[in-house]
Amino acid sequence: MKKILIIVISVFVFMIIVVACFFHYKTLYDKQLSARITYLERHVELAGHFTDSINRNFSKDIKQIILTDDVLCFFTGDEACRTRTVDRMKLFFIRYSDFVTGIKLYDNNRNEFSLKSDETGINWLEHNFVLHEQDEIILEEKLMKQGRVYSWVIPVIHKDKPFGNIVVNIDYLKFFSNLFDESLLSHYQWQWVMSPEGDVIFSNRKGGLKYSSINKLTEALEKGERETLMHSAEVDGKPFGVISSTYPVNLLQRNLCFVFSSSAEGLMKYIIENTLPVVFGSSVMMIILLFFVSQIIRELKKEIESRELLWNTILKMVEEFHAAVVIYNGDREIIRANNKAAEQFGYASADDMKGEIYPEPAFIDESNYFSKYLGGSFNREQFVILKKDREEIILFRTSMPVTLGKGNSTMDMLVDVTMLETARKQEASASTAKSEFLARMSYEIRTPLNGIIGLTDILEKQDLTDEARNVLGLLRRSGELLLNIINDVLDFTKIVSGRMILDEIPFSVREEVVYCYDLARTNINESRVTMTCNVEENVPDKVIGDPYRLRQILTNLLNHSAENTSEGKISLVCRLLENSGETLKLGFELTDTGKSFDRESLKKIFGDNISVESKVHQDDDDSGFSTILARKLVGLMGGEFSAVSPSGLDDDKGVRVSFSITLYPNCKPSKNLNFDNISSFGNIRTLVITGSQTRDEDILGSLHKLGLALTVTTYHKSTINQIRENLKHKGKRYQLLVILDDIEFDGFPVAGEINDNGLSGEFIIMMISSNDVMGNLRKCILSGVDHYIIKPYELKEVYETIKTSFPQVDKSVPAPTNEKVRRDLRILVVEDNKMNQKVIGTMLKSLGYSFDFADDGYAGYIQAKTRHYDVIFMDLIMPEMDGFESARKILEFDNSILIVAFTADSMPESKKKAEMSGIKEFIPKPVRIDDLKKFFTSHFINN
Repeated sequence: MKKILIIVISVFVFMIIVVACFFHYKTLYDKQLSARITYLERHVELAGHFTDSINRNFSKDIKQIILTDDVLCFFTGDEACRTRTVDRMKLFFIRYSDFVTGIKLYDNNRNEFSLKSDETGINWLEHNFVLHEQDEIILEEKLMKQGRVYSWVIPVIHKDKPFGNIVVNIDYLKFFSNLFDESLLSHYQWQWVMSPEGDVIFSNRKGGLKYSSINKLTEALEKGERETLMHSAEVDGKPFGVISSTYPVNLLQRNLCFVFSSSAEGLMKYIIENTLPVVFGSSVMMIILLFFVSQIIRELKKEIESRELLWNTILKMVEEFHAAVVIYNGDREIIRANNKAAEQFGYASADDMKGEIYPEPAFIDESNYFSKYLGGSFNREQFVILKKDREEIILFRTSMPVTLGKGNSTMDMLVDVTMLETARKQEASASTAKSEFLARMSYEIRTPLNGIIGLTDILEKQDLTDEARNVLGLLRRSGELLLNIINDVLDFTKIVSGRMILDEIPFSVREEVVYCYDLARTNINESRVTMTCNVEENVPDKVIGDPYRLRQILTNLLNHSAENTSEGKISLVCRLLENSGETLKLGFELTDTGKSFDRESLKKIFGDNISVESKVHQDDDDSGFSTILARKLVGLMGGEFSAVSPSGLDDDKGVRVSFSITLYPNCKPSKNLNFDNISSFGNIRTLVITGSQTRDEDILGSLHKLGLALTVTTYHKSTINQIRENLKHKGKRYQLLVILDDIEFDGFPVAGEINDNGLSGEFIIMMISSNDVMGNLRKCILSGVDHYIIKPYELKEVYETIKTSFPQVDKSVPAPTNEKVRRDLRILVVEDNKMNQKVIGTMLKSLGYSFDFADDGYAGYIQAKTRHYDVIFMDLIMPEMDGFESARKILEFDNSILIVAFTADSMPESKKKAEMSGIKEFIPKPVRIDDLKKFFTSHFINN
């Protein structure tokens, strides 16, 4: 039965294909025929128009020769007349060379002149002679046939009397051949010319053709009408179909019919030849297609059955899941759910949830907490919090699109993570408690250290006995050692917790290495130990990175070598490992001839999966945290670390430590600018580029204070053209460009565009940023920026920075000779610890200052409101009101007060919090008298 059905369908399809192909190719044939006729009509019309134009112009041009007086004196001996007439004849001959073969002029006195061109068409053949007998003077225009060539005779009349004739020899066949040559397409398309009698007087198709329906063409010619017809032609007794299109013309008194013909046989043959194979091929393909379709339908049926089975299995699995599953549509209407979902959402069964609206997730503070502490791979929409019976159920949600029925749906899988989240909270609380403990420990230990080290600073200024001074030195070194241990523990904790941030500032590699080298030399007996330091010549000196951490690494490792080397040699070498243009990789090798260690001891000294707790409890280890911290810092700076023993310097002695760090080149742009003629800030023409939303009036005010000749512009697309145009005006051109960078306006694309347009080398460029982030300094170097200043800044910093690029500015102003620190300052010390009050008070007195005390933050706030102070030294951790809140409240009513933090908390979060409160300076505890001196010198100089 199936075979019969396939045969019937195949026959039916075949018939449809045949009929469809017939109508398709019939339509195609009609279109091709119409296009062929249009083509013939168009081309025969163009040929006819061209011939009509020739006919009109021919008569007009020949009469221009006859109607001149020059032709009358042609045979009188006047050479000028003769020359002009001959030139006109030649011009006429050239213009109509397609069918003119010669020109003859004769008068009634037997004089005759003839003009022809030779076979090359280049040279002229002129003949002038006297006839034996007078030629007949013809009195009217007349076309005369002489064999193949026709002669057109025109009378020359003078004073109503015949003077002579001009005879133009015309070759019609030559004209037709040239005219139709471009339109001839062999046997596909040809042209012929018919006389009014129906005779073919010209044809460019080889082989004699006999045409049918000639009478229709002659009738159209007689009426002066065009005609297009389908007729037949016969060649060698074989007829074939022809399409012909005619156009009637009159050429020099001859009525002719131009005919453009094309064979219709090729078109029909093309249609037939293409129809049959396509019909047959389409039928075969359709049968094959039907076979494959039946196979595909059979396979699809099997697949649908398999999917239904799989779907039923999945539904059974969903019901057994320990996770809630909810499927809902675009309107959040629940389509399907399992019993676990019903249990979690408070329904009696899963069927009761169908048709209900699926609730939106609850975005409360708990969700934000998840997002904050679970990292970038999670977002708050992944958590749903259900409050039930005074408890919170925390569900982790995974959503995926599914197709059910006609529309698109979403399936949520909700896993109860309440227990996991509780454990995670406990772990987070423990980590927070650990950090808080370390911060508190730092504070608690630094507070008495503040007293110990502060008092030793004061006592060192006193007149002591040698024995007392030795005891004092021992006390000071013990305090310094304890302080270093605290700092190492805190730094180690920052690295482990991922909260240590490296600085990116410019520094000198050689200065840092030499500083650490000189410092380490104080810890060795130079009579027994030789210490050498070598920075290879190819190491770039000016770099960008964290000099403090590099100093920490080198100092800790050099001190370890010094402690373990009682005699022999310690060698430090720095070399360049890699320079990619954007980054530098420096390698350091420290070798000594001191103690040697086995592998386990090296792991213990330099750390191998070691924690703070395990290190603290190793009673037999006296290496401290310094070496472990150095290794951690190397990893933080993008380097590698290795330590082997022995070092290779002296048999089996010593340790060789090799490590690398990644830095950035500090190659400031080289600019060929000469500003020696600028001697004052008022002569520095400055363009300040700001964003469109805000203008930082503080920065603009500080630039005005310097006396710069300022022009302020808002950045837009034409700013670059404005800067380029300014270069053309030497008397008004800018010397300094200042780009302001903040959160709302990113100044670095502006600097990059200036650099890309080749303009950065024409100016000194300064970037002032109130949005300093890591990488800004490197961007400046790559963008051709000369100076980078971070807000907040001192006006003196901007002053000195500009002077480096304009060396003659203020050079004539004498430098102050008696710079003295002000002593008339009103100082308030806010400190809750009595011992610290006494230590700081003693230091301030020794420096010549008077001061007031406040025992807590609130008392400091009240005192600052009742009396104006120049500077307030503020402890941050105090009862009642801490230093952060106190500073914020004080600055609300008087923002001119300089508040300085005395802090034993070195955590970066605390420093950022203090800056947000308005605190601008920080002096770490324990407070040193030298730190106080440096502070007063930088802020309160009397010039």
